Amino acid sequence: MVSYGLGLDSTCLLLRWLREPSTRDFAVEDMVVVTAMVGDEFSSTTVAVESLMLPLFREFGVRYVQCARGQRVTTAAGEGVVVLDDSTYPQKLYAEGAYRLSDEMLSAGTLPQLGGARKCSMHAKGWALDPVIAKLTAGQPYRHAIGFELGEQGRAEKDRRYNTTQRTGWYPLIEAGFDRQACHDYVSANLGVAWEKSCCSYCVFALTSARGRAGMVERYRQEPAAGARAMLIEATARRLNARQTLIAGSSVAQMVREAGLTAVEDEFRRVFAESGFAVYDVRRVTPAGVGGRRGVTARSVRRLATGSEGAMDAYLAGSPGQRAVGADRIVRHHLPAGPGCEHFRVVAPAVVEDKQRKGFDRIWANANSPSLF
Repeated sequence: MVSYGLGLDSTCLLLRWLREPSTRDFAVEDMVVVTAMVGDEFSSTTVAVESLMLPLFREFGVRYVQCARGQRVTTAAGEGVVVLDDSTYPQKLYAEGAYRLSDEMLSAGTLPQLGGARKCSMHAKGWALDPVIAKLTAGQPYRHAIGFELGEQGRAEKDRRYNTTQRTGWYPLIEAGFDRQACHDYVSANLGVAWEKSCCSYCVFALTSARGRAGMVERYRQEPAAGARAMLIEATARRLNARQTLIAGSSVAQMVREAGLTAVEDEFRRVFAESGFAVYDVRRVTPAGVGGRRGVTARSVRRLATGSEGAMDAYLAGSPGQRAVGADRIVRHHLPAGPGCEHFRVVAPAVVEDKQRKGFDRIWANANSPSLF
């Protein structure tokens, strides 16, 4: 079983196995390659895989299974998982997926997070892959090859925690001593292209370094729609939480503006206007944790009205609360709230679903004085 993430490292892994049979200890017909489609890859990745890797899969008869989530939440039994294609002669990369990770981000009014577990990967990839792999392996022991390169031994160690009596994680590039540069050189020498790293157009990990941001700017320059999608996700989340941006201490909007990517900004304004608008009531509470530590923040989002942007601005203007324009230049009406709490109303794209953490009303009541109700 091989997880193909479409990027440089896993492309190098598969390319070596197909071009150099001596680098593998199995027959090609015993290998199954699987990809969980997140739905927000850059189109350049799709073009590269379709034009350079799928022909090799067809030549060698590689069984390639493409799957995706068909809805927000899937089950271990596979409910909500869609198999987009299962073929030894694949013709198309179904990179658009079915239910995109960005759909989840927009409906929740949030962003992928840097800290802790990579929940974005878990939701968009793991929840689709696990049931498919379980069906393919049918309870038999298998090696799960993943294209971690030499500099990703920490990720390999974390992946080993998922080993079972059935599944054994396998990291052939690390065993072969291939680092990122070696992968780049091998793919470039064999395919004649500089293969780009696979990532979503709004990947917070790719945006953490100056080099990563420079790379994203160039990709946005080539694909304005991808940059606009990132801006829409950020703009929606930021209206519900001024602290939420895709770049710490800055924002994708600022990066795009400073890079002079007017085509991206124009496309963003178009999709932003087409999203429709709503006024949302937002409450957030962060209770004190054990030993005086910060507790887990709970949030309630409730839609109050929908309509045109002008109509929603007028609705907000007539709403209670103290009107304020934040540093992000977004207008919010702030209502009374106790320590560790915030309560406001704001206009945002009408894509966010009503959502409230279980037990929120109790947590909110405990954190606020009765005089506030």
